[in-house]
Amino acid sequence: MSQQRPWYTALSSLVVTLVDDREIATRTTQSIAAHPAISVETAIGNYLPVAIEGADARPIHQWIEALPGVRYVDVVFCSTETTSDQLNPASTPHER
Repeated sequence: MSQQRPWYTALSSLVVTLVDDREIATRTTQSIAAHPAISVETAIGNYLPVAIEGADARPIHQWIEALPGVRYVDVVFCSTETTSDQLNPASTPHER
């Protein structure tokens, strides 16, 4: 990262590919949207953009993959910063 952000957020972005059955896809979207660590945008066709805010998104990713209306889960972005990177910028190897 070439420039430090003034905040730290453990964030992952996913694209969830839903099944073709609209009823099942709708129920699945509602289940995902109800999770407190997840933000969901409007689906585009079968593709549902999802953001996860949490230090370790893997359990949530696995939970989404196991839902009956999910075909695939693609990771678009995964933050690799740690709180120590933000608290001690001199410890990062990046040029400023």
